[in-house]
Amino acid sequence: MKNLKKVIFIFMVMMLCVGVEAKSEMPKYKIIGNSYQQKDIDEMYEVKNQLLKDYKEWVKGVDNPDQVLADHQEDYQATFRQGVYTITLGNGEGKTLTGDLKVNYCESTQDIETKSLIWDWLF
Repeated sequence: MKNLKKVIFIFMVMMLCVGVEAKSEMPKYKIIGNSYQQKDIDEMYEVKNQLLKDYKEWVKGVDNPDQVLADHQEDYQATFRQGVYTITLGNGEGKTLTGDLKVNYCESTQDIETKSLIWDWLF
């Protein structure tokens, strides 16, 4: 009984020391162009722009964007694996375009630094 208390105590202490941060990863897109020719590069950017518009519509009011992407694989003949929505155009032997799939691209994670002339003057 005494050993069991020690084991439970050690287990509880270890649980306090180990913190798991559950953070949802933002889904990403990857578009592989048909070739390196300019017309295929232009097509790749057109597909990207349309995908971003469609994604914004797809995720309205949805809690799980990964499920939305899995459901819409046929729309772009895409695959969705490990958080990456991959679209291959033609033979897929061209440039690759990658990025995050977000609803709002105006959000930033950078801190905004405020300035005050009085504060700068005093300190």
